[in-house]
Amino acid sequence: MTRLRLALGLVSLAAVAASCSAGAGSLNVKPADLWSVMPSQANVRSLMGDSNWYAGPPSFEVEPLDAGTTPVSQKFGISQLYEHLGSDEKLVARYVVFDKTSSATGAMTDFQTIYGRSISTTPKVGDQVLYYATFAGGGAPYLTRTFVRVGQTIVTVVWTKKDSQITIQQMGKNAKLFADPLRNLSKTHAQLEKVDPTLLPPPGLDITPLGSANLPLESFVVMINAALPGTVLNDLKSVGATSFAYGDYALNLDTHMEVQTAVLRFPSAQTAASFAGALSPSPPDPSGIGSGYVRAGGGTPASGEYHYVFAAGAYGVLLICKASIDGEAASKECEDPMENTAIAWRAALGKAA
Repeated sequence: MTRLRLALGLVSLAAVAASCSAGAGSLNVKPADLWSVMPSQANVRSLMGDSNWYAGPPSFEVEPLDAGTTPVSQKFGISQLYEHLGSDEKLVARYVVFDKTSSATGAMTDFQTIYGRSISTTPKVGDQVLYYATFAGGGAPYLTRTFVRVGQTIVTVVWTKKDSQITIQQMGKNAKLFADPLRNLSKTHAQLEKVDPTLLPPPGLDITPLGSANLPLESFVVMINAALPGTVLNDLKSVGATSFAYGDYALNLDTHMEVQTAVLRFPSAQTAASFAGALSPSPPDPSGIGSGYVRAGGGTPASGEYHYVFAAGAYGVLLICKASIDGEAASKECEDPMENTAIAWRAALGKAA
């Protein structure tokens, strides 16, 4: 999932000028700690009262991703998309940890400058909260945008709806779900299941790891922008897939490009090959890699991302190289590094299979 930062709101100009020193009382938290407290797919389904919400994979905004444009006051961020089946409705949450509380407060001031006066001061969530609503077009044209500051962390929640039945009370409930876990963030230490390193691309000179996780299949169908997520999910389950290993990387030649990887294990090599054939944008080349430039979901016709697909034994593998901001076109700098990575990874997985 590329970060929907055009909708979420870019980090403030004031924050760019802020000191990069941590200062007294700086929050000592790691990206994995923050991701571990983000609402799950089950949490969002309960909030919305609807089991048709799917959580996508997280994007880890960790150096060196976007190193040339990230404010010096931003320590790191994580974002995640939640899609609703049967409509164009979405929830997007983006968490940013700043170097100190004054930097986060400055960012909130900038959001007020950009978006104007908040439509309400209640429900009170976090240390500061800003509520906005606007018309954005598309199949879910009613867009709400909420900024919540808790100490030196800001969470932005964007909610797009197909109808105008939006209440400030529901916006407050949404904000509370995403912001409340931040109150105890300083005491949080993630106990996440680590991804088997053999299921991640072998270390090389083309990509730099940002984060990894073991994820449910729902996140995979969001990751591939499936037009029929429920159908694809059922197909994957019917052939024995249960979850997948996810990796998030920065492209070294152009750190504005994010590389996402997925490995699914199937009961047999034949099933893995069928998966790769169905998912690949082109027939495999002599190296066994199928690849192509495909249009990204929700973007303009010119926007897109590079997909590389292959099978190695019982493993089905996907690599995606995309711009870190939704709606932008992936750079051609993706091409050679992705081909190199796919070839080396296929050989490594073939030995492990």
